[in-house]
Amino acid sequence: MPPSLLRTAAAYIRVSTDEQADQSPESQLIEIRKYAAANNILLPDDLIFMDEGISGKRSENRPAFQRMIGAAKENPAPFDVILLWKFSRFARNQEESIVYKALLRKQCGVDVISVSEPLPGGPFASLIERIIEWFDEFYSIRLSQEVKRTMKVKAERGELQSTPPFGYRVHMEPGRKSTLEIIPEEARLVREIFDRFNGGEGFYPIAKWLNAQGIRTHRGNPFENRTVEYMLRNPVYVGKLRWTPTGRARRNFENPDTIVADASHEPIVSEEVFEAAQKRIAEIKAVWGYKARPTYELKDWLSGLVRCSECGSTLIFVKPRYFKCNNYMRGRCRSSQHIRVDLLHDALIEKLREDMSSAVPLSFTVSPQSPARASELARLRASLADTEKRSARLMDAYLSGAIGLDQFTHFKSELDSQAEDLTEEIANAEKTESSPALLAAALSERIRDAYNTLTSPDAPLDEKNTALRNIAETITFNRSTMTLSISYRLFL
Repeated sequence: MPPSLLRTAAAYIRVSTDEQADQSPESQLIEIRKYAAANNILLPDDLIFMDEGISGKRSENRPAFQRMIGAAKENPAPFDVILLWKFSRFARNQEESIVYKALLRKQCGVDVISVSEPLPGGPFASLIERIIEWFDEFYSIRLSQEVKRTMKVKAERGELQSTPPFGYRVHMEPGRKSTLEIIPEEARLVREIFDRFNGGEGFYPIAKWLNAQGIRTHRGNPFENRTVEYMLRNPVYVGKLRWTPTGRARRNFENPDTIVADASHEPIVSEEVFEAAQKRIAEIKAVWGYKARPTYELKDWLSGLVRCSECGSTLIFVKPRYFKCNNYMRGRCRSSQHIRVDLLHDALIEKLREDMSSAVPLSFTVSPQSPARASELARLRASLADTEKRSARLMDAYLSGAIGLDQFTHFKSELDSQAEDLTEEIANAEKTESSPALLAAALSERIRDAYNTLTSPDAPLDEKNTALRNIAETITFNRSTMTLSISYRLFL
């Protein structure tokens, strides 16, 4: 063949972690090299692009693929054709496949060939290629559904499907399913983390204590607030496993899709210790909100509570004796909103004094459940969900012939009775009906308690800050009118 007719190729190879050995990168490359040699196509080593352990659903998640497309856009392109083992290696998403192939063929003059799926010449080639792509995408969807279904079944059985958390390692025996095994020295730290937290320490002090000892997570990272919180919320430490079928929970610990099931591994802490931690976390989140600083870091009892009327940012304490808009300090707000600390204290206390005796209805929101009650409701709902799962497993056991009708009837009756009792308890716990007059009276009483705390010369800074957080949803300062407004909240 004349040198001018010799074509240069790039090879694109992709394999997912769950695919078989016959789809390995090595086996794909062997077939591609055979095709190139048989068709007088030059395949340089530096034009082999490979994505290993990566799904073909989204091209932006495949770095080698993106490098190949970038190279094809060069003028002139360094290759004339892209060789694939199968079209499914190029993309599992037909829409992306069409877009990228059109770009390569029409704008870059680069063809895309599957070495194991030859296409006929003429007008039918494009149609057959689309049909192959459609089948590949359909297969990908079906495979994804089947994998999720299998994982859901495993999660409901309490089988391990994730990396071991701090305190455990994976224990594997030939012919048996892998389980979690306690690491004694880490388990001791886990117990102390729960004890410290239930004893009153916060996430940050616990993380600082662990880091001071040189302790690291299983990924080799130092501990952070969120690391400690995640551990305290993880039911693995009471002998359960958690899994979310719809994807990563992303710290949404109340996700209704999340499955929590009894597992076979040994717990590190008791149910009582774990529930005590959940109750305290609920109380902290209800009172302190998102990104609130711990009390030992506060510079004033109003720190983190007052916001700028112009931009909504927090007013921060600035030496020697001022509060100023945080965004103004960073050049992001037009209003300085600065005020002396003593004047802001006096204005806040005066506002509380007026509001607790006001005949005009105050602006407030009602939380239908206190933090403790929220924890109790969560426990009841989790118990009901567990009962329903046990009932479903009982039905499976009966249908498979594992138990007889008498056993099924006996246990089903007990589970139904438990479910009815739990449903009634949940309904009673959710009742929050109260008259507006009673709510207003309760709010006035709470404001009075906070007022007494803030005006007490013996109350420490953290107690005053917490007292105000218990009643104030938002506190806004407007310098132009020199006014302070409070939107209240009432826990029932």
